Amino acid sequence: MNTLRRNIIIAALLLYGITGIQAQTTNNLEEIFVAYEIAGMNDVIAKKDIPYLKTSDTALNMDIYYPPKFDFKRNISAIIFITGIPDTSMVKLTGNQFRKYGQYTSWCKIVAASGMAAIVYETIDPKNNLISLIEYIKSEHTNLSINDNSIGAFVCSGNTPTGVSYILSSSSIFSCAVLYYGFFLSEDVENLAAIESMFKQMGFQKPPILPDSNNWKSDVPLLIVRSGQDNIPNLNQSMQNFLDKAIKQNLPITLINYSEGLHGFEIYNDNETTRQIIKNTLAFFNYYLKQ
Repeated sequence: MNTLRRNIIIAALLLYGITGIQAQTTNNLEEIFVAYEIAGMNDVIAKKDIPYLKTSDTALNMDIYYPPKFDFKRNISAIIFITGIPDTSMVKLTGNQFRKYGQYTSWCKIVAASGMAAIVYETIDPKNNLISLIEYIKSEHTNLSINDNSIGAFVCSGNTPTGVSYILSSSSIFSCAVLYYGFFLSEDVENLAAIESMFKQMGFQKPPILPDSNNWKSDVPLLIVRSGQDNIPNLNQSMQNFLDKAIKQNLPITLINYSEGLHGFEIYNDNETTRQIIKNTLAFFNYYLKQ
């Protein structure tokens, strides 16, 4: 692998929260897990390859992880792990889809073992496919055993523009959202043109830009975790810019500043602070989803 291609892959993985960048093979990426374990993780029920959007050419699928011994006789809260990169691009870069990486399969098992459903999905058009996914879940919520009035979002890194642009929109169905080490893109973000150029060079779609802050949905509780040792250019500054506006708009925000946290801390910082933040994340979901 030449140096230029390797650097592009590493930048892409970091930007989209696939943080085990030391790995050079798909198998390694599938085996890099969140630094947290909870009882029942290995006993969750995983229903995979559920088509949520069918086109003339193909179908886009999602995987849903349910709690151990779940009887499917009731509807439960769910967490959607939002992706902002087309799987066509990710497969070219790494050989596999977002939903199959160990970072996300382990997160799904953690959420499911905590009593909620966890959803990961494939996409070719992140912004529009997220809307299609949500519409499918709403229409099939009984068959999926999901409470469509109790859905949370998990978003990290470069997935954040796609996630937040929907989460804060008037059409959002999310009851709450957790945002780890995210890029928050708005028209006044420093070096926005350079950031958009980087997306384009990597073969990704142009990231969504947040609308004017006066139009943000104001009743979605947000848990934002900042990684103090994040080395992605402009990322923490974009977060600060967002926080200033969000506080001015009096949005319901909980901020955790992980001063020693790296980008992808739940993978890289294998310590008690990381595990406590993950516990707080689960407690946040449980509280606002009325689990």
